[in-house]
Amino acid sequence: MPRRIAISTLNASTLDIINTIRANASAEYQSLVPEITSTKEIPKVGEVLYGYPAMANQFLTALINRIALVRVKSATFNNAYANLKKGYLEFGETVEEVFVQIAKAREFSAEKAEAREFKRTIPDVRTALHVMNLRLQYPVTVQDEDLRMAFLSANGVQDLIAKIVDSVLVASEYDEFLLFKYMIIKAVAHGKMYPVAVDPSDIHNSAKAFRGVSNKLLFMSDKYNQAGVHTTTPRNDQAIFMTAEFNAQYDVDVLASAFNMDKATFMGRLYLIDDFTTFDNERFDIVRANCDALEEVTSAELELMQGVIGVLVDKEWFQFYDNQNKMTETYVASGEYWNYFYHVWKTISISPFSNAIVFVGSVLGIADKADFTATITSVSKGNDGTEVFTIVPNETVNTAPSSVHFVQDEDATESGIAVHPYGAYIVPPSMEEKTFKLYARIGTTTYTSETSLTGGVISTGTTIRFIIDA
Repeated sequence: MPRRIAISTLNASTLDIINTIRANASAEYQSLVPEITSTKEIPKVGEVLYGYPAMANQFLTALINRIALVRVKSATFNNAYANLKKGYLEFGETVEEVFVQIAKAREFSAEKAEAREFKRTIPDVRTALHVMNLRLQYPVTVQDEDLRMAFLSANGVQDLIAKIVDSVLVASEYDEFLLFKYMIIKAVAHGKMYPVAVDPSDIHNSAKAFRGVSNKLLFMSDKYNQAGVHTTTPRNDQAIFMTAEFNAQYDVDVLASAFNMDKATFMGRLYLIDDFTTFDNERFDIVRANCDALEEVTSAELELMQGVIGVLVDKEWFQFYDNQNKMTETYVASGEYWNYFYHVWKTISISPFSNAIVFVGSVLGIADKADFTATITSVSKGNDGTEVFTIVPNETVNTAPSSVHFVQDEDATESGIAVHPYGAYIVPPSMEEKTFKLYARIGTTTYTSETSLTGGVISTGTTIRFIIDA
């Protein structure tokens, strides 16, 4: 189970830090390094450590393991988007998210009771797997001269901690910010959020749109999430991302009222973001190097984000976990310096079962696509003539494979064809040489295959165009 690391504050003085490290060090360290009672004695410790590399290594190791990581972990779990992260995964690297669809009702019938008594009603249980997909390392070097300077002032050791930690922590936090922004841009650009048009030039019309959507999320609906499941998002679970420019144009009280919240509650749910039309790909190229789960944010996707002024999501939509935050070190004797490596492993994903809405000045850019294509990737045939094939949507802007759900329509049911939402079809022998069409859904829009398939002669590599069902 994920857990939250307790928030701690580094409030010890340099003198306290030095004596604490000594109290927990080896007997040899304690025999060489004196216990000090005043800041005037700090240079004495520095003289010893600077003359004994082995003792200096013990000191720096303890400094990182016992002291510096207090700052790392506190800052990591106190950044702007901290409460949207799900916690620290101590074991394993896969999170299984389970959603149970609400049960279907039926009429009471005494006549049918006997037939129904022992009949099984299988619940509609859906799962999504979130796998650790990002491993980063941040290096920093501490030279002998840095260690010597740490003992020349009362705050020297604290300054050394700040130098070690801040050099990696600022980089790590910025990369995490980019990851949040990346997931929002990709979700909007590939149709994983429900678009709502607003008039950004008229705060009253915008307020109506905000208030209406926020209210609608309180009611059961399958309209606002990627998986099309019936769910709700209570007001306390609604997270609002808004561009800094749009937010600056309007009084906070007005915006709070637009979301039916008081000012304090609204500020707790509001997350400012610089904009949605730019992305630091140069920096992100380093983050996603050798990572198959992340890709470049394209100019076409950024162009599609024009007009986006805000995003409203269920706080469970972000499936962000920390798998590891660890500092390791090694002493390079030939160069008289220490190399420190801050290891950050993360699970970065989104929940298909959580509501997510994007507010745009115009829905022209992210409206329902007129069409999309999909390719049959495999076909197999059983001894009894049953044909099984899989079809995968082709990746395009505003249509990601995971946002397309294939639909079992009435014709398929009557023909005995079984359809899996993610593109697996089972066609019975009775459909050989008979034609049938495929149906899919993106959000609430239904698409149909432009051409029909013929049972018994379906072939791998066939590309099918889907158009909006008239």
